[in-house]
Amino acid sequence: MPHDKYVAIEEYMKTNCTIINGSYNSLPHITLPAFFDYDGSANGSNPAEGSSWTGFQSYISNNYYPAVNDSFKVLYGSAYYRDVAPMDTRTGVMIKGIYSYPYVCDSGFVLRDIDRNGTIYGSYNNTSIVLRRGEQWTTPLYTDIKSNSGTDMFQKPFSYTASFNTTWTITNLGILDKSNLTRYNNSNTDIGFSQLF
Repeated sequence: MPHDKYVAIEEYMKTNCTIINGSYNSLPHITLPAFFDYDGSANGSNPAEGSSWTGFQSYISNNYYPAVNDSFKVLYGSAYYRDVAPMDTRTGVMIKGIYSYPYVCDSGFVLRDIDRNGTIYGSYNNTSIVLRRGEQWTTPLYTDIKSNSGTDMFQKPFSYTASFNTTWTITNLGILDKSNLTRYNNSNTDIGFSQLF
């Protein structure tokens, strides 16, 4: 990969909750998603077409992007939309810089290398994965059964058993110019923007 380029990668975790039995009558709580420009633009022209946060204008401030130097290889976004209870959703995004391989992402995907064309080589649970620009891969569905009971904010009792179904989608957003990022007052660490709910 040329020293003046980087690749943007987004991981998107989605967890949906389905009640198996019981009830949960609390008021719905759904947070708005965080949006991020992976290409350094402030006008919403996100190159991540097909990613979870495309087409929205972002406010770029100090430390919005991680440290950008000769070792900077990947702008990595870990985003999520997850039900923590029935009708209770949390969203967020955390941006980091990747400077060496291998790198273990939040999903467990291991980023092993990127070639000059921006093709990503990695693995998940010992399965090799190759992603060219614009391609994405989704993990197998993971299901967790949870039970909960108590009283809600209005002191109404609830009791339920629910299925929480989770997948991660990994997207190669392509090769971009470092100069689009270095014009800002970036962080001095590998951590950039975060908005977690």
